[in-house]
Amino acid sequence: MFARRISTHAPLVGLMLTLLAGVSRAEEEKEGMPQLDPHSFASQLFWLTIFFVLVFVFLRFIGLPRVTAIIDERAKKIGTDIASAELLRTQAAEAEKTYETTMAAAQGKARQLLAETHEQNAAILAEETKLATAAADHEVNQAVKRIEADRSKALHSIRDVARGLAADITAKLAGRMPSADRVALAVDLAAGEIA
Repeated sequence: MFARRISTHAPLVGLMLTLLAGVSRAEEEKEGMPQLDPHSFASQLFWLTIFFVLVFVFLRFIGLPRVTAIIDERAKKIGTDIASAELLRTQAAEAEKTYETTMAAAQGKARQLLAETHEQNAAILAEETKLATAAADHEVNQAVKRIEADRSKALHSIRDVARGLAADITAKLAGRMPSADRVALAVDLAAGEIA
């Protein structure tokens, strides 16, 4: 675009270059610095004015509109980006709230399931403990009955042994064998079963 504008101003640029070439030849012929030559002040002021006007026109109609367009475009893009960022921030905040409510609901449900499982396990444990206690009581009762039976059997066996020993001792001491009924009666009296 810039090249197209320069090509439209080509005759003006060509004229400026020709004038500059003529000035540079005149300067070569003179001795010293041409900027300090008082005879060339008028032409220097003329060209300074021309270049100032050209630069002013260029900046006014070409440079500044481009810069302002770029600035406006950037401002618009920044505004769009800020609006987009605000929208995304709002959506992120809503997503975070949704996440927190979902997590709270899940934790509540997990606590409820844990409590229900604990109650079920406690009920099952109580039932199994009750059954185990009943089974243990039954086993203890059976063991007590067996012990009582074995005790009475042992006592009966002791009586028989005591009767035999009493008969043998009496036979050795007295020299004669006592009757079985008398020995049984004496052992029962000694055991305290007959008053």
